[in-house]
Amino acid sequence: MGIGADVGTYNLVNCKRDDKGNFSYKKEVNAFIELPLENRFVFNMMKQAGVPLIERDNVAYALGEASVNMAYTMNSLELKRPMVAGCVNPKEKDAFQIMSIMIHSLIGEVSKDKELLYYSVPANAINEETDADYHGKILEAIFKSYRSEKGFSVDPRPINEALAIIYAELAHKSYTGISASFGGGMVNVCYAMFGNPIFSFSIVNSGDWIDKMAAKAVGESPTFINKEKTKIDLTKPATTLVERAIQTQYRLMIEHTVTEIKKGFANVQKNVRTEGEVDFVVAGGTASPNGFKEMLEECLKQADIPVKIGKIIKPEDNLYSVAKGCLLAAENAK
Repeated sequence: MGIGADVGTYNLVNCKRDDKGNFSYKKEVNAFIELPLENRFVFNMMKQAGVPLIERDNVAYALGEASVNMAYTMNSLELKRPMVAGCVNPKEKDAFQIMSIMIHSLIGEVSKDKELLYYSVPANAINEETDADYHGKILEAIFKSYRSEKGFSVDPRPINEALAIIYAELAHKSYTGISASFGGGMVNVCYAMFGNPIFSFSIVNSGDWIDKMAAKAVGESPTFINKEKTKIDLTKPATTLVERAIQTQYRLMIEHTVTEIKKGFANVQKNVRTEGEVDFVVAGGTASPNGFKEMLEECLKQADIPVKIGKIIKPEDNLYSVAKGCLLAAENAK
């Protein structure tokens, strides 16, 4: 069977095959809020409402999408994240436990012991100091601690996040092309030929960065901007200060990514020969707005990248491409 797991800064996505062989996805938001347990009534009401909760000492944690909705409606609650900038958040002491609960829940049941599972890991960032190797080991420990109700475990193996997109979307091009995963914490980029990565990198400059910078510009909270960002249409002129701030940060993020891709090709030109057009796949939640593909295409033309860009592909299920690629890697590793 096999399992694919996209462990993102903002979204956790699990991919399996259903009984008919189709891709089946489960998703949860990788976030939580702290709730003091002085008022047990509130805690019990949330529990009855099906909000994912864990209790520790005198604090309760509300997990997942429910925590985002609560932080959006109640300004007194601070939305916290187990991961930051694509890696486990070192400032959150309970990040390991919280992520373990959510990740294990998404895996659900497995059909046999040591089920092969591929999980996404980022490349190290080029603009900030990150430790992708350490992050990968933390995730490995989380997956290795999983046990199903029957006592079955999984056999976890890492795969570069952007390479997983190549596996998911470019089979028709012999797994050759550029991919960029625009997630919550990072933009992960890979250029691969026949499934082999030629260069890959990440930039800490994605969804959270847009939220932070746009919020600073208009005097709102990042959580508010994050919600407004889901409504944005990049093909339409901004009509409010919030829309203008979000659209501006989107363009800056894409321009920065394209600049680094151009540098990547310049660095490898002596070692590889790229002939013909190269397709470009974009995925991830931050790439979801209408007009994202057109803005990227415009920036690519302006940058004069030293290869001919073919089709720019944004899959219909762009939020699930990484998990899908992880599953395909697991299926083809057997």
